[in-house]
Amino acid sequence: MRVCLISPGHLSTNPRLVKEARALRAAGHTVYVVCGRFKRWGTENDKPFAAELGTVTSVPFGPSEASRRTYLRQSIIRHAARVLVGLGLKSHSFVEAAHSPVVRDLAAAARTVRADLYIAHYVAALPAAAHAAARHGAAYAFDAEDFHLGDLPDAPEHALEKRIIHAIESRYLPGTAYMTAASPLIAEAYAETYDVSLPTVILNVFPKANAPTAPTRRGSAEPGPSVYWFSQTIGPGRGLETAVEAVAQAQSRPHLYLRGTPAAGYEAYLSSLATRARVADRLHFLDCVPPDELERLGASYDLGYSGETGFSQNNLLALGNKLFSYLLGGVPTLATDIPAHRQLAPQLGEAMTLFPIGDVAALTAAMDRFFLDPQRLATARAHAWRLGQTRFNWDVEQVKVESLINLAAVRSNQPHLGGD
Repeated sequence: MRVCLISPGHLSTNPRLVKEARALRAAGHTVYVVCGRFKRWGTENDKPFAAELGTVTSVPFGPSEASRRTYLRQSIIRHAARVLVGLGLKSHSFVEAAHSPVVRDLAAAARTVRADLYIAHYVAALPAAAHAAARHGAAYAFDAEDFHLGDLPDAPEHALEKRIIHAIESRYLPGTAYMTAASPLIAEAYAETYDVSLPTVILNVFPKANAPTAPTRRGSAEPGPSVYWFSQTIGPGRGLETAVEAVAQAQSRPHLYLRGTPAAGYEAYLSSLATRARVADRLHFLDCVPPDELERLGASYDLGYSGETGFSQNNLLALGNKLFSYLLGGVPTLATDIPAHRQLAPQLGEAMTLFPIGDVAALTAAMDRFFLDPQRLATARAHAWRLGQTRFNWDVEQVKVESLINLAAVRSNQPHLGGD
């Protein structure tokens, strides 16, 4: 089959799409990618993926990548569309333009690609996939890495954006050949909200080739003992303040390592918090690295941290990719007791320890239970590594993707997309 993957974001920030593209190419399918381009650093980091994945079309938007003329056009159209939609206009084209400045150009680029199946990643790519499929008599699918309607907190200032997301998803999701979701609770939320079939769960796991060859009794990072966290952005709402306070109180005197790009002012804020808690020397900021190196580097740390605070509905339902990156590296996780973690924890056993959101004392006790008992830490690390080898890896999960592609290959009678 000819498969076109569509995303508004950079390839280097979307490991889920990259894994999917690699799996499809390995299975013999012809793969095309249409993606957004909006940051200089993202464009540079995308180059190795573009060379590997074959035909990649990047669509510029934003002030750093789009030409001045294109940027002004995209900005004006989006602003005007949001005003009109806010006033009650329900035109599909205006609703879609109001969501993101790249929606219209992404759709135009996708329509130039002739494929048998178009797979959208993120809401901004959904109209592009649907319209390209309609033009070429093909099928389209949607991958929900998040429950996008629940991405934003329930507050008046987000009401318009939520209305726009709901309008786009409710129009296009019923016509998909299939849907996938990154966690069981995200799948359930989509099925309940839009009255569609329960999406197939494709976890945010990683290839076994990224894993260390064997578990280790403890991490090798020095100074230690070590607690590790990573994300694209180091910022608020991720429970990092709780981790700093727990490090300060723990008898085992652990070090906290954070990998990512700090949000504006946040590194100074967190460093100030660590200084007041007298642990400034035990807070370490690490540079970003290519996605394929995260498991190998993560294995160097004793424990992983996932302190999601439940600031939005999606934050309660999602299973972050860091959880499975830790597992593959043989690193047990200290995780907040949100619904998604609570549902996963029984499957992980000693590889995941839950603590209440914001509960410094509980997190402190969990750290000390591992760091003051080397055998407990070694046993948990071995268990995490085995889970990564046997169940929670892309080698297992990609079989589901291949089955769904085969299903889409026999789908016919594409739905008609009505006009405004």
